[in-house]
Amino acid sequence: MNPEITDFSGLDKYVKNPDYKFKDAVLQFYRDMGTRLGYTVRDNPSVIVKGVNYGKLDMVWVEPKITFSIEFGGLDEIYKHLWKILEFSPSLAVLLLSSKSACKAEEVVKMIEKSDIIGEKRSLFLVIDISERKVLRGLKN
Repeated sequence: MNPEITDFSGLDKYVKNPDYKFKDAVLQFYRDMGTRLGYTVRDNPSVIVKGVNYGKLDMVWVEPKITFSIEFGGLDEIYKHLWKILEFSPSLAVLLLSSKSACKAEEVVKMIEKSDIIGEKRSLFLVIDISERKVLRGLKN
């Protein structure tokens, strides 16, 4: 995993840019990072497995197969992201959440840790609380 993914000072420069809404700024930060690192970046790619379309992911770095999902809605919205991520089976799934939002980043971590369905794939998840600028799950967890 590239340590730049948790570069909060770099993220702050994007978030403070008045040309972007917060969510767009966060995604643009990771889009630009992926491009700078030489990865093919795809926005909103469809997850199609065995002929079934599970919907779209927010962003993917294609070559290292890293997904980025951002959610500030209710906790129920996280299930949609988790299902698509599990079907896509990335090498790393970055969940960009906010402890100040309805989905409560700490609750998502608890869900990932205790879910039997996620099981062995639990190690794929990196959960970042972007409002508090901290890693809640992943790296050393």
